[in-house]
Amino acid sequence: MKHSDEYTTHMVADERAGANQGGTITVQATIGLPRSLLFHKYHVLWTSFFEALDVKTVTSPPSNRAILARGIELAVDETCVPVKLFLGHVDALRDKVDYILVPRIVTLAKDETACVKFLGAFDVARNSVPGVRLLEYNVDVANGVYERPELCRVGQTFERSRRKVRRAYDHAKAAQLRHASALADLQDEALERPGIKVLVVGHPYNLYDEMLGKPIVDFLGSHGAEVLCSEFADTAKARVLARKVSKDIPWTFNKELLGSLELYRSRVDGVIFLVTFPCGPDSLMTELCMRSMKGTPAVMIVLDELQSEAGLKTRLESFVDLIAAGKARRLSGGDVR
Repeated sequence: MKHSDEYTTHMVADERAGANQGGTITVQATIGLPRSLLFHKYHVLWTSFFEALDVKTVTSPPSNRAILARGIELAVDETCVPVKLFLGHVDALRDKVDYILVPRIVTLAKDETACVKFLGAFDVARNSVPGVRLLEYNVDVANGVYERPELCRVGQTFERSRRKVRRAYDHAKAAQLRHASALADLQDEALERPGIKVLVVGHPYNLYDEMLGKPIVDFLGSHGAEVLCSEFADTAKARVLARKVSKDIPWTFNKELLGSLELYRSRVDGVIFLVTFPCGPDSLMTELCMRSMKGTPAVMIVLDELQSEAGLKTRLESFVDLIAAGKARRLSGGDVR
């Protein structure tokens, strides 16, 4: 895959050329990280990587109504809510940092693909947010373009020593894996605790966003439920189990969500599918899951920019009451799943 936007990293390198005749470019740059889309999956990798290269990172504020409103202004009408938020976050960083990191993710495995929003995020931001200055790296595993050399290419914009850049990446990748492992351990502990257990199936950019999934997770917890998140499932196991639901789903992240449901469904009391409007892959995935579920209460929640908080809380409260009553009946011997 050709790097059609390599000019961005070359431009930065040219601006800093001559700043230092040694191995390190000493002019301090600030890299902005939009708190949206893949940030929620890779923030430890990115912050650890740039920190190891002595490059400062600045993260945009948590999602709020102003950021969403600005994203809606910048996006075309048919754009899904996560991309509208993404554009709002990019705009929020525009005048506060030197450059904003936006990866282009095409494929993460052979015979699979990422959602088009990850493929097009860089170009959408470049053409939608006025005056923005972006850095990009590409991942297209099916065509031999991998994360490590690509992120190291970005790192060499700020550090001429290839050895130091590679070590920074390895350090950051290890930190990311440790973080994921720690979260998975916490979820395993939650599975062993008594009480109502609810699995929330959704992408991390929906689950952890301050306006989208986080209020749902917090509300469930405040009503006595142990909340399990699909993101913390063992990815390798999930990908194998996903084939029980569908052998044809091409989207990598949706395949992982399918597998997480299969991994946890017998260990939880209810399932919430969190979908943002309008998302075709998520709608298809959820429909497949709902058809295959037997005996486990499940509900699909579709979020858009007009979502009523009061109505959402009423639905969630009713759902928790429903599964609590069902669990009480089973424990008393009145109902066997």
